[in-house]
Amino acid sequence: MAELDLLLKDLADVDAKRDLDGLRRVREQIIAEHSDSDSAVEASYKIGLDLLFRQRDLQGAVEYFESATKRRHPFWSAAARTSLGLCYFHQGRVQKALFELRKVAYPAVATAHSVTALAFIENIAEAQGGPEEGRRVRKDRIKQLQQLVDSHEHGDAASERGFYLYSLGLALKDQGDSDGARAALEDAQQLGPEVLGDDLFRSVVAALD
Repeated sequence: MAELDLLLKDLADVDAKRDLDGLRRVREQIIAEHSDSDSAVEASYKIGLDLLFRQRDLQGAVEYFESATKRRHPFWSAAARTSLGLCYFHQGRVQKALFELRKVAYPAVATAHSVTALAFIENIAEAQGGPEEGRRVRKDRIKQLQQLVDSHEHGDAASERGFYLYSLGLALKDQGDSDGARAALEDAQQLGPEVLGDDLFRSVVAALD
């Protein structure tokens, strides 16, 4: 059995080479040999993503995401559960999708995963129940996005704050609050491309037009 530290070094090496098949092999080894580790939870989630987006294997992705949710890692399990909910929806298992997404969407403190889960719930609600149901869920997402904006005001979190401001601006625009949307987007714009990155900055400027 290989030591976990050595496998993580191997993982970094193949990642640097952009060897996607190599990444899959090392992650499978981590799961097989260190199944109780946090790294195995991350590996299960990322193999699920590989199966979903590169291999187009929806059921295979579901199995790995389900495995990653069982350890209840505070970050990787929540990420896996969010992806799992979306996969269930695409399999036509709508109630099961909503059940999994709601487990992530309403934590004590808002997270990147919770607002993503709420966005998926919002889309499902609009598709299944109509615009008013979507608006109800969007209110919850707006509240959480504002919490994330407020909690990323200081230190090295400016780029994340910019992304949350952009997301908040779009959500407020969809909700019909044009003044609130413009205020959030202008706050994001003031951070500039140096903080936001060129792509996000361009998106912010486009949203203000």
